[in-house]
Amino acid sequence: MIYTEHIDALKREPTLMRAMRVAKSLLMLGATVALFGCGMSQTHQGKELAIAYQNNSSIQADEGKELVINYQVMISVQSKDNALINGMGIPLNHELVVTADHVLADLEVGDSVYVQLGNLGKLSQPLLAKVVLRSAQTDLAYLKLIEHRFSPAAVPKWCENEQFGSRVAMSKLTPDSRVAASSGTISGITERPLMTESFNTAASKEGIAPNNMRSEPVSWILLHQGMQGGFSGGAMYDVNNQCVVAVSSLIASFDDLAEPDRYGSVYEAIKTKYWADYSKVLAFGIPAKTVFKLAKSEKVLNPV
Repeated sequence: MIYTEHIDALKREPTLMRAMRVAKSLLMLGATVALFGCGMSQTHQGKELAIAYQNNSSIQADEGKELVINYQVMISVQSKDNALINGMGIPLNHELVVTADHVLADLEVGDSVYVQLGNLGKLSQPLLAKVVLRSAQTDLAYLKLIEHRFSPAAVPKWCENEQFGSRVAMSKLTPDSRVAASSGTISGITERPLMTESFNTAASKEGIAPNNMRSEPVSWILLHQGMQGGFSGGAMYDVNNQCVVAVSSLIASFDDLAEPDRYGSVYEAIKTKYWADYSKVLAFGIPAKTVFKLAKSEKVLNPV
């Protein structure tokens, strides 16, 4: 399913239809998780994923950045020690922006921030927005523009269903208008994996504790090269289907997984890169379905 309607135009579904849709979604998620288990399914998927990963890796990392950069905003946050922190966000409609919750770690609901639309080589004038919802459990947060509005051209399409093996483009903006790009291959959606205690402790200092979010589903993106931070809150953009599939949340190496044996299909793919065991080549995103579920909450639609 592709989301194209504005959040404020979404209507409440009848109870029976909603129940049927939820049951179907859980069945699909269960099937996806099963692909990461042991047995023939894992081996089969591992080979397919490895082929897609190798093919996608041969494409230049910045190919597709011109598609995704126009659908992102740079968020500027003043930290408690007065340092200026920049993160990424994605317009959901003409006035709402979604980002990763840890980007706003020092802010509370009702606080103000500035956002700037991104284009290749330039940033728009700062637009004032306020925080309307923070959810540490999902690592999602929502902002609402106070005076200005986004044009329809700045709002991307969103895909609810991820296409296994598809190529994803990501980009981040900097205050001096430079653009950094990265890319990866979609592996699937599972519950958040258990991370090593050392990784969880280090991540907690940055405002996100992945081992406290185990019940939440995440999208797995296998990066084609090691990636540094700064992409959090940005779009994971499916280049093939030209839509956003997830909000960038966390990067890690395969060695950061506390239970690596559970993810043999992933290792089957990334082992084609000799450096992949210890480099930051796993990117975890918040799926579109979770993004829109929270976006329809009363706190987002009718903030105080």
